[in-house]
Amino acid sequence: MKTAAVTDLKNRLSHFLRLVARGETVTVLDRGRPVAQISPPGEAASELHQLAQAGLARLPLRKAPKDLWTRRLPRAKASVAQALDSDRNDRI
Repeated sequence: MKTAAVTDLKNRLSHFLRLVARGETVTVLDRGRPVAQISPPGEAASELHQLAQAGLARLPLRKAPKDLWTRRLPRAKASVAQALDSDRNDRI
């Protein structure tokens, strides 16, 4: 595994991308602390499957809808304050 400071990565990005294309993993350091890893695409998927097998993650059951990030959220029928008041009145 290779390491690269952020400034070095910015200046020599093509070099590090060639390393990743060959199968290397590059750890990005910011002031000596690891902040990111760049790895080949296949490795990320296998890591997710390993987490799922260990019970630490769940794989999606189906693909997300195309409009997931752009759809409008439903509006509430009552305000949050009214909902809290009615919930708290039940406790009195």
